[in-house]
Amino acid sequence: MTNGKSMQLPAVNDALRPVVADYLKAASEMFVLPKFGNLQATEIDTKTGPQDLVTVADKAAENWLAPRLLELQPGHCIGEEAVAETPALRQHAGDGYAWSIDPIDGTNNFVKGVSDFCSMVALMWNGVPVQCWIWLPVTQILYYAAAGDGAHRYHDNMSSALRIGPRPVNPLDMSGSGNTKGLIEPQKSQVLNRMRTISGRHYIGSAGVLATRIADGTEDFLIHSRATPWDHAPVDLLCREAGGHAAMVADAKPFNAVDDGAIMATSSLTGWQHLHQHVWRDDQ
Repeated sequence: MTNGKSMQLPAVNDALRPVVADYLKAASEMFVLPKFGNLQATEIDTKTGPQDLVTVADKAAENWLAPRLLELQPGHCIGEEAVAETPALRQHAGDGYAWSIDPIDGTNNFVKGVSDFCSMVALMWNGVPVQCWIWLPVTQILYYAAAGDGAHRYHDNMSSALRIGPRPVNPLDMSGSGNTKGLIEPQKSQVLNRMRTISGRHYIGSAGVLATRIADGTEDFLIHSRATPWDHAPVDLLCREAGGHAAMVADAKPFNAVDDGAIMATSSLTGWQHLHQHVWRDDQ
């Protein structure tokens, strides 16, 4: 028990897998893809700053998905756009069953007409991800993971189990992406300078897309300085179920949707440990 809540996960309801996948595909077809490369200036807005974009497609897709997910499994709905408008909703991320929704992860890419974006949903129990779905609308590929049941990739009516093979564990040989947006000085500059020594670090602009590449065995790490339910519940579960490792930076504990500290996901536990030492050292 933690804070009076059971951490024992309920049995996975595999019947949800195809239904939620179909919902993500439908939301994409109705609201997302029609606006890809076709947005008007009046259909783009900002939230916390000029680089934190939201579009009519984000809002419409989330508004359509939320009630349908709650019909499948009653509980709470922690959507990125709903929380932006009503921050208090996030406090329910650790209360029994809760859905996280990121209608368009990589909105800046979406706005620019870059295909590296996705739609993500996760079902959580007391903040722990139980099932997750990451849909890549442009390539029509679905990634799905369930706690204890592994990770899978679905494309062209074919499925394949995901299991990460040998990958670099020396941070200087890794490839991936990291940001320091949620840090304050002097830690922000210290961490950023250390990340810059990793020659394979590059900007992707979508946590979900990067997670699929880690699960596919083509990238090695994701570092985000602020965890959110909608970004990191699916990222955490997919990477772990594919054989990688994900944990909070401060104390290496497993991700829980109530957490908002820095998080890392990597292609292996050993890689996570070496990357933590290289980037964070004694900062945490």
